[in-house]
Amino acid sequence: MNFSVRARCLISFMLLTCMALGVVAVYLEQTLGEWSDTHVLSELRRYALSGRALIEAQETPLTSESVDAMANLLGQDLTVRVTFIAADGMVLGDSQLDGADLLAMENHANRPEVLAAWQEGFGQNKHYSTSLSRPMLYVAIPFHNISGTSGVVRTAISLQDVQAIHTRLDWALFIGGLIFIAVWIPMSNLTARWTFQPLRFIAAQVHHMVRGSRISRFPVLGNDTLAGLADSLNQLAEEKEDMLTLLARQQSKMSAVLQSMSEGVIVIDSQQRITLMNRSAIDLLQTQESWHEQSLQQLLPAPIVAILPQESGAPLSPPHCEFELPGPPDRRILAFITPLQDHPGSLIVLRDVTERRRLDRIQREFVANVSHELRTPISIIQANAQTLLDGGLDDPEYSRILTAALERNATRLGKIIADLLELSRLEAKQDSVPLTSLPLLPLVREAVELVQEKSEEKRQRITIHIPENTIIRANADLLHRILANFLDNAIKYTPEEGHLLLQYRRHHDRDRLELIDNGQGIASHHREQIFERFYRVDPGQNRHMGGTGLGLAIAKHLAERMGLQVGVEEVQPHGSLFWLSLSTNE
Repeated sequence: MNFSVRARCLISFMLLTCMALGVVAVYLEQTLGEWSDTHVLSELRRYALSGRALIEAQETPLTSESVDAMANLLGQDLTVRVTFIAADGMVLGDSQLDGADLLAMENHANRPEVLAAWQEGFGQNKHYSTSLSRPMLYVAIPFHNISGTSGVVRTAISLQDVQAIHTRLDWALFIGGLIFIAVWIPMSNLTARWTFQPLRFIAAQVHHMVRGSRISRFPVLGNDTLAGLADSLNQLAEEKEDMLTLLARQQSKMSAVLQSMSEGVIVIDSQQRITLMNRSAIDLLQTQESWHEQSLQQLLPAPIVAILPQESGAPLSPPHCEFELPGPPDRRILAFITPLQDHPGSLIVLRDVTERRRLDRIQREFVANVSHELRTPISIIQANAQTLLDGGLDDPEYSRILTAALERNATRLGKIIADLLELSRLEAKQDSVPLTSLPLLPLVREAVELVQEKSEEKRQRITIHIPENTIIRANADLLHRILANFLDNAIKYTPEEGHLLLQYRRHHDRDRLELIDNGQGIASHHREQIFERFYRVDPGQNRHMGGTGLGLAIAKHLAERMGLQVGVEEVQPHGSLFWLSLSTNE
């Protein structure tokens, strides 16, 4: 343990004082203990002599009643027990026992203190008293009564009482020592305070400086060693403040850069412990702010842990991995692991590539879809043209069939190209279009008339539930094209003899134009992406029915140009509800 100079001095003085007090206390305890033991034996002997004098002065024959009365008289001090024992060992009287208890006492002829009294004229001993059930200190001396009766006078005191005397002496010494220490400590403290006041002030200022607090300059008084120390500390404090200011600026700049990065950054030391994690990493891994309390395996996904360098520092192979994090929403994460330069540990960079992978997938599907859609009409056009060139023109009826097929596939090819150009133009133009007040019902009827022939081919019924006086703010051309795409999509995926409903209603706080069909419906995981360009719910079925998957994407872009929204919902028991939010004149 580290102590200040003042504390060391105080502790040293206290230890020396305690050692001195301990030696004195041990000496006094032994001396006073011996004195108290001598005093107790002296008192017991005095009591025994008084008993012998009293019983030897009796001129009448001794009886048990008279002897017990003398014992009770001498034993009025409750701490001293007086016993008269006959020469044959029978107890004649006892200051603490009477009657039947006295008669029941065992023979005392063979007690060590009694034997010593007969042999040496004085006996003492310590042993357990069965009659009183406690340890006792005994003193015994013989007596000879003028009536010819001999015996032993025995006095005793409980060893517990003797111990109590020792305890009182010990407490007296202890309290005396505490009083001495209580007086000595404040006096020594005042002396040490006066002696070490300059050092204490310097130590406090240095402590504040180490903790980062700004401090004033040390006063430099005199030219002694403390003055030189104060001057050196002043220079050190100035250099420290300059260094801390520079480090704080660099750390603030580094922290701002790190927390502003879109990539997640994680730093791992050589012991496989995470030492740093920025906000993006916390968001990507969906962990808590208390990440430093969690283990590496709890925080990082298994693919990253699997390619981390081991303690041996073996090179990473491979140095990156890509994995999927469960959502919602599900995300694709690309992780790069790089050893730290001039520092043990590794740097992990997490990059969210969900959107990139989605775009790659959409691009691949688009290329596949467009290639298929373009290849089919182009192949038919090439085959028919080749047939015509090879002699098909000579057969008027057959050439007419081939020419009609050429026209039909050229039209289909033109529509695909037109949709692609339309979507490209919509994505390039982000400016809003002028909106005017116009009635909704005529626009809806006009759009229905355009697809009436297709719906009749599939024997589908289209119903319109829109009030006559419904006025909205929109662009007539864009709204007409949105309805056309909605209707074309619904007719295509609604089975024969199906039913389509166009209605206008208020849903929560929004006015909507809704198109409801009783087709097969759209699964929930497809509804979130149905309006993305080139997205297909069932690519095989879509190719069979035709189309490029651009119609709903075009409808979404057209709505956004008017500041509106589109969406799709499920209809029970089956079917879909496509809606377009509307802006009214209210």
